[in-house]
Amino acid sequence: MAAVHANDYQENMRRPNEGGRALYRKHWFAGLSLLLLTGICPTATHADGWPQEEGETFIGITYGSSSSNEVYRFDGATKFPTDNGGTTVRNYPLADRGLYLYGEHGLTGDLTVIMSLALKRSIITSPIERRATEGIGDIGIAARYRLLASGAHVLSARAGVTLPTGYRRDLTPPLGAGVPTIGLGLEYGYSFWPAPAYATLSIGYGLRPGIYSLSTLDDPETPFEPNYADQITTNSEIGYTLDERLLVRGLLRFLTTTRKDDNDFDVTHPPETERYLKVGGGFGLKVNDEVNITADLLVTPSGLKTSKSTDLFLGLSWKGSLFGGDDTVEGDDDEE
Repeated sequence: MAAVHANDYQENMRRPNEGGRALYRKHWFAGLSLLLLTGICPTATHADGWPQEEGETFIGITYGSSSSNEVYRFDGATKFPTDNGGTTVRNYPLADRGLYLYGEHGLTGDLTVIMSLALKRSIITSPIERRATEGIGDIGIAARYRLLASGAHVLSARAGVTLPTGYRRDLTPPLGAGVPTIGLGLEYGYSFWPAPAYATLSIGYGLRPGIYSLSTLDDPETPFEPNYADQITTNSEIGYTLDERLLVRGLLRFLTTTRKDDNDFDVTHPPETERYLKVGGGFGLKVNDEVNITADLLVTPSGLKTSKSTDLFLGLSWKGSLFGGDDTVEGDDDEE
């Protein structure tokens, strides 16, 4: 399943008053939305840039479903993934189902720590057999640091690592690539205050070194150490809040690897190289000041060596102060 990581998307709206004081009005909807691709760890969709306030905690759980009838070949053409002598499966031969746990905590007003965990079930159905693998996928640890906050603009840096949990990387289908991913990125957010809307853009680089000590082999006698290319990701999002309760948003996700090859898509293992574009949208419903529910749907209109999947995500989240903290953030009271 695709990477990423999941996040609460909050909208921080800054407006100066006549005394020079900066007030932060926060309309937030928390949700977890993950892009899923067979064999890869989850990636989050969120409004990038804004860290949690000091002492605030966000906890979310998302159910993700990714289903594919076709895959993109190395040249962008599509094919049915489990053809066998002229016979194929048309009713979603590739499927991922999962529960994704995600949490954030604001250590300071600028620094937020992030953790994630994937519980996955990956399924491949061919005309001959149906194979399924389930268990704990990758875990993620990251931090977001706000570099700049000026008026409606916010810019943050993000760094983290995604680690395998000892699963067998040579199973078909696997629970992950079996190697760590070291990620670095920049996240930009813009608030349209006083309109209840925001827009975000993030760019990231994922280094995937050939370190296999955190995963195992089902068949130790047969070496299996793929040469995974590094990843470059770009995510964009725009959202608008209706009646202070319902967030409607559009999503765009793009991933490419740092090299290409001409070998074809392999359903048995994660691709060493890959490219995809995902577009879609969703909503977040604010149940009360702490609880939110979300739903998102994305499709994959183009790609190379990836699943032409339809991805559905349903999330439930809570946000509050587990360890203390204040929901109101005020700037200096200096009067001019």
